[in-house]
Amino acid sequence: MVQHKWEQVAYEWPSEKNVYEGVIMETPQEKVKTYLCKLHIDRRMSIGNAIPVDRTLLIYIAKDSLSKKLRCGEHLRFYARVAQPPPTDIPGEFDYATYLFRKQISGTAIVFSGYWQATGVRKPLTLMQQANAWRGRILDCYKQWGFSGDEFAVLSALTVGYKEELSDELQETYRVAGVSHILALSGMHVAILWGLLGWVMRPLDKRRSLRWVKCLLIILLLWGFAFLVGLPASVIRAVVMCMLMTVAQAAGGRALSLNTLAIAAFFMLLYNPFYLFDVGFQLSFLAVFSILMIYPAIFHCWTVYHPVLRYVWGVMAVSLAAQLGTAPLVIYYFSHFPIHFLLANLMVAPLAFLIIYGAVAVFLLSPFEMIHVWVVKGLNGLLWLLNNSMQWVEHLPLAQSGEVHFSVMQVCLLYLLLSLLLGYQLRHSRKLLVAILLGINLFTVVGLYQTHYYKEEPQLILSHSQVKNFPPAEMWQQDSIYRYKGKTVCLLTDNYWQNKASDHLLDIDYIYLCRGYQGKIAPLQNVFRIKKIILDTSLSDYKRNRLKEECKSLNLDYIDLSVKGSYRILL
Repeated sequence: MVQHKWEQVAYEWPSEKNVYEGVIMETPQEKVKTYLCKLHIDRRMSIGNAIPVDRTLLIYIAKDSLSKKLRCGEHLRFYARVAQPPPTDIPGEFDYATYLFRKQISGTAIVFSGYWQATGVRKPLTLMQQANAWRGRILDCYKQWGFSGDEFAVLSALTVGYKEELSDELQETYRVAGVSHILALSGMHVAILWGLLGWVMRPLDKRRSLRWVKCLLIILLLWGFAFLVGLPASVIRAVVMCMLMTVAQAAGGRALSLNTLAIAAFFMLLYNPFYLFDVGFQLSFLAVFSILMIYPAIFHCWTVYHPVLRYVWGVMAVSLAAQLGTAPLVIYYFSHFPIHFLLANLMVAPLAFLIIYGAVAVFLLSPFEMIHVWVVKGLNGLLWLLNNSMQWVEHLPLAQSGEVHFSVMQVCLLYLLLSLLLGYQLRHSRKLLVAILLGINLFTVVGLYQTHYYKEEPQLILSHSQVKNFPPAEMWQQDSIYRYKGKTVCLLTDNYWQNKASDHLLDIDYIYLCRGYQGKIAPLQNVFRIKKIILDTSLSDYKRNRLKEECKSLNLDYIDLSVKGSYRILL
């Protein structure tokens, strides 16, 4: 099935421009100078024999008065050159080409003004296109009711999974706080809705036949919600699980089990095998698996009788179980770990609960104008409180763990240790304790070897496709400073130089800032006399923009490789 999907996506695009025709699958995303449209080329609308069919593209349409009116379901004809992004060969850089391929995107194109037109053809929309059109209508309602700025961005992400309005600063705030998962529709959101529906329909539990009616109604409403939010993979996974749990409850069996989780994963992979490579799919299933396996052991460590304290301890136990289970994979993919995740989740859990219920109330009470206005104001207040509380957590001491790198072997060892610890918690065994201690020693040895003994040769990345090695025989190197043929380069991947100072400044031709450097540029001027800053493509957009603003304020010359693409140093 993976091979079949691969053949559906792969295509050798012609090097020259061609005319293509297709339908916009999702609401266009507004960029700085363009609108990004996800477009599907349909067999019935292809022009000429050389035009591929049944492929999905990302096209960037230049902004003008016409492109502003584009909507989901619009049929377009455009003239452009389509190509696949080249795979990266730079170590540590995000592989955009592979990411698009696993999202079943066959190519990208830039369409200039005057080189496209709406065909006016009206064909029946697919289920996915209808879902995205409905999501667009919900977003229009939010704007009409006065939601704007960060409040609108978070409300859109929480309720319908529309994340394009989230600013880099806001996403960084939630990432550092350790609650970025709430900005992506996931099991938590569906579970809240599932709980609300179950509570409303409690009277139907009195008779066995009515329990099956309740089961059918809940399943239909959950799939209706999934349809309204655009049928994203995370919501489909959660709805499938809730559907299975609802059926299990109606049949009098156990609601949530490993079997339920396995069945949901099986059918999702049967539908789309590429989900297996999706980080969100991996983390969401691993989080639920961890809650099932680890949460009982944590929760029963402390017996709490007070209902409020019991709720707080339950939230902490669930959060701790999910974070323990996903931490190795999070560190492997994102190279950081949120320190204050327990505090942030204690604040987020009730606020997210109230916001989702408030969003439902906003729609239900829309016919009653007087009440509706106050509900909108209250929901705006909750969103403001959520954003500001996460900003407060972000600025707490030691909020960021700094850059942490794990290899695949270290991740496997951590999960092995976690399994052994869970087994020891359930059954105290001397053999398990010895195995745990041996595992800790092995993890330490692997970490020390990779940190101190296994080092790659120093490299200077000149472009997206060229990596230049310094000849070791002609290069002087110490503490991330390299001198080669009269040029001095300081390669910063950590905060080693952040708090240093010297009365005699060292002349540096190029400060090369890469992923892993968490500090600012100003403190470096206590050690170095800097001539030029180079910002690597591995930096996040948020970090890169902050560093560029600082360079401007310090009157420092800088090169942004994400814009320039390459930079050649003449030696």
